[in-house]
Amino acid sequence: MKEYFKFRDPFDKSPHKFEIGNPIKFDRKKGDNFFFKKFFGLEPEEYADYYQFHLDWFVSNNNSNTEKEFFTHVLDKIEDQIVHYHKKSITPLETIKSLEALRKFKDVLVRFDKWHIKKSLEIIVSEQDIEILRLKQEILLLKGQIKSLNRYESNQKIRILEGNLPQLIDLVKQIQNLETSDGKKLAKS
Repeated sequence: MKEYFKFRDPFDKSPHKFEIGNPIKFDRKKGDNFFFKKFFGLEPEEYADYYQFHLDWFVSNNNSNTEKEFFTHVLDKIEDQIVHYHKKSITPLETIKSLEALRKFKDVLVRFDKWHIKKSLEIIVSEQDIEILRLKQEILLLKGQIKSLNRYESNQKIRILEGNLPQLIDLVKQIQNLETSDGKKLAKS
């Protein structure tokens, strides 16, 4: 069975805050349960870091592991947990809090969804339309900058006739020594 989450080492007295499992003995087959047990003890501000911690471990643990695979696994498990809580006939306060936490975690994961796995087609199209408009505005801005800079561009290239290069160098050196009316140098070298 593939391991998706970073377990703490047995007897480790100072595990990382996001590592899952019990201090002495645990069943690695129940990684999903340990993942959610740890998750429910976190603050909403920590959800993205928690996800990123386990994602980094998963991807670095094996070269064939992909970010998309991890994302899909976690999202599927969140949805399974939500379905599990909805099936309960009694909805105590703890269940309502758990559902709320799972929904917030799901909202956080949307930021990591590069593959548009759980987005509707309308949302994807509208996001792409917004991106296209932003890029068109940027193109117009850049075209304006190019146009304003082109007026400083010469229409012809400078041609130095054979044997006249020393005179041009002398002129450039003289320009370096020129000063403006307020005593500052006209050009810097």
